[in-house]
Amino acid sequence: MTKSATATVRQSARKAPKGNAPAPQTKPAAKPAAELTGIELARANVAAKAESGVGITLHSSGKPIKGLAAEPVVAKPQRKMLRTISKIIGHPGKGNCVHRFHLYKEGMTLLDCKTTEGLIPSDVTFYAQCGYLELRDPTDAEYEAAVKAWEASRKTTDDQAKAA
Repeated sequence: MTKSATATVRQSARKAPKGNAPAPQTKPAAKPAAELTGIELARANVAAKAESGVGITLHSSGKPIKGLAAEPVVAKPQRKMLRTISKIIGHPGKGNCVHRFHLYKEGMTLLDCKTTEGLIPSDVTFYAQCGYLELRDPTDAEYEAAVKAWEASRKTTDDQAKAA
């Protein structure tokens, strides 16, 4: 092969798009003046889809799909999520998420930690494994009371949905 033929092959190889080349990106649309949080935007999208009849937001049973509901669907409480912080022994003072340790108080359940902004239930179980605090399992009466409260709240939301 001559030099000119080799140069032509190299140039053509450079110009041809590769099979795994990324697709050209377009610029995102301008953001609206009133910024919405992610969850507000998702809820607005779900509501708009439900109004226009586009997309499937209902299960075959007629109930909304959990991830697509306009309002968050609260799951039935589980025993492990009702474990309570019974005793805080103390943190050694360095490492192991010490910057969040002071946020957890005695009497909090893992469910409280899950629903409160800035608290993480896995932190509590990690601290319990390290021996920084102790968890108490719920009694049968506490569990039954939580399930009854959940069923009562669910009944009211179902009644409101049927009325609408």
